[in-house]
Amino acid sequence: MDSPMETQTKRLLRFMTALFASLTLSACVNAAHHQEAEIDVNDPNYNPDSTLFKGAANNPYFPLYFKALPASGADDVPTEVHRIDLRPERDMTLNVEIYNPKGTIPLIVTPGGMGEIEGFKGFARNVAAASSDLKVVIWDRRNMGKSEVSFGSEPLSIEEAEDLHVLLKRLKIDRATFFGMSSGSRSNMVLAERYPEQVAALVIAPLTGGPIAAERLSKEYYLGYLEDESLTSMAEVAKTPLWSAYMERNTPELQAAFLAQNVNDFLAAMKRTGEHLASYHAKTTLGMTDEQLMALDIPATLILHHGAERDFLHPIVNSRAATTLFKNSTFEIAATLEPLLDVLLPFVEKYTPTTTSE
Repeated sequence: MDSPMETQTKRLLRFMTALFASLTLSACVNAAHHQEAEIDVNDPNYNPDSTLFKGAANNPYFPLYFKALPASGADDVPTEVHRIDLRPERDMTLNVEIYNPKGTIPLIVTPGGMGEIEGFKGFARNVAAASSDLKVVIWDRRNMGKSEVSFGSEPLSIEEAEDLHVLLKRLKIDRATFFGMSSGSRSNMVLAERYPEQVAALVIAPLTGGPIAAERLSKEYYLGYLEDESLTSMAEVAKTPLWSAYMERNTPELQAAFLAQNVNDFLAAMKRTGEHLASYHAKTTLGMTDEQLMALDIPATLILHHGAERDFLHPIVNSRAATTLFKNSTFEIAATLEPLLDVLLPFVEKYTPTTTSE
């Protein structure tokens, strides 16, 4: 017969065993649920097409930005299309569209995700239609849209910021307000850190942050290429979804330039950029430390969000937290065009110095 102490010990062991089994079962259920969530087409962040702004195709808020339907007067906005050569400073030619080219208030729009002008010009044009004073410039970042391909030696958001720095010089714009969507805001923030004299104000719509965003986006956009053993040449890279779309939209000259790239340089850039992005998993936003955000020397930042609590790539709590780091920052919820214009137009007009119309 067991002693009272032995009986108590056995009861404790049975309790711990049952607890462990329960926790293990719970973990398995959660893991299975998580796995299902990865392929849940109802997830607002699920999007099998990496060429799109993440979640734009099936998120009810992002039609504001992606493939936006024309607002009143948008079809009549004057438009110029340019190819801007950044040489000799940068080995790059960028594709650029300008709406209201005679406008005197410059607003630079940097598309989000792995997106290009074609997906986001509807939004940019709608903004231009709201005020003929706005000179709205939207551009294809390197390796996207109809811009050239070059992988550089730094993480791509830094390469893009350096391209943007020279692009403004070519456009003879001394200072502007920069509107960045998700990953596009990273390029704009790097520009603000390195060349604050060019940045009158920042608009971030929305801000990307958190561990899920860091893991998903670094793998989908960059690190996933390293797991594909078939990518032994640029011809094989050209068969992947993102790059086949790039090849289809571009001229034979740009296609040839793409195929002439070194595949090892491509893979190195994917690794460098993916690891860089993933390293910000515990920060308020991807691509910038909290200390860098606090040190930004710009007059104002406007952070816009669509208001949905369930957005794992652009958590609303991260947007709110960012207002404690950015100097002179404000946070607004704008899910559709009209409330967005209500806050955007006064903000841009207040902080952006006018330029001489050419």
